[in-house]
Amino acid sequence: MLLNGLSVSTFFSLGRLHVYAPICFFSTVVGLDITDRLWEFAALFTIGLANTLALVATCAFNDVEDAYDDMSARTTRNVIAQGKASRGVGYLVASVATALSIILAIINGVTVCLIILAILVTTFLYSWRCVRLKSIPFLDVLAHAVTGGLIFLSSAWSSGEGVIWGDQVLPICLIFASANVFAVLIHQLYDYEDDLRANIKTTVIVLGKKATYWTVGGIFFLFTCLIMNEFRLGVFSLIAIMSFPIAAGGLILLSLVFSPERPIRISKRIVPWAVNTGAAAAIIMWYLVEGLRD
Repeated sequence: MLLNGLSVSTFFSLGRLHVYAPICFFSTVVGLDITDRLWEFAALFTIGLANTLALVATCAFNDVEDAYDDMSARTTRNVIAQGKASRGVGYLVASVATALSIILAIINGVTVCLIILAILVTTFLYSWRCVRLKSIPFLDVLAHAVTGGLIFLSSAWSSGEGVIWGDQVLPICLIFASANVFAVLIHQLYDYEDDLRANIKTTVIVLGKKATYWTVGGIFFLFTCLIMNEFRLGVFSLIAIMSFPIAAGGLILLSLVFSPERPIRISKRIVPWAVNTGAAAAIIMWYLVEGLRD
């Protein structure tokens, strides 16, 4: 049947909300803060949800496009490849999430709508088999960088003033973009051996492990310098920022303590939860610190 397997659990499996939802809202918080709109909770909800639903559409569409490959690889992450849901369900989830994301973006103005559309187009081209940026070395990483930056800009440019770079927008945009690049390179390092055997060309495969380690180190150094500069300028609260790595790192370490025999497998599984735990902690601390300042 066309919609075989349609259920709430299928939606969450296709959407992978646990991977990025708090990150989307965290970037929205930062964008609203630098435009002095931190306490506009309606904007936080609608823009954060618009970003989240755009990525739900991305993940669902990606699973449809990857279904045949994942079926051969016997992946446990793709419910379409496992036969638990039809391709029609994947397209339905992607379409509904896309429509809702655009509607929420329109509520916040033309600029936000254009940014959400740019996110959707970029991520669509990333997965679509006729283009498939994910299979083109360096463009796979560039697509993640663009998406990371745009998710921040959707709230940073949501005010009536429109597109303003100012002194802080570009550096913070680079923070989110570089963090996304760092994440995708680490993910590709995890999959290096599998991609090599499957003859899949990724940026890490082309660069090689040694060059990738140096690249990841350089990106982490840039990322740290940008954050410290924003802290120095008083844009970021050190307590709010440090709550992110403390919460994320604590969860990863805790998981390794309980499963020390499989560190790579366990860390790969727990990293998305850890990153979003860190994002949730940072959101809470951000509002607490700003509330005390006010």
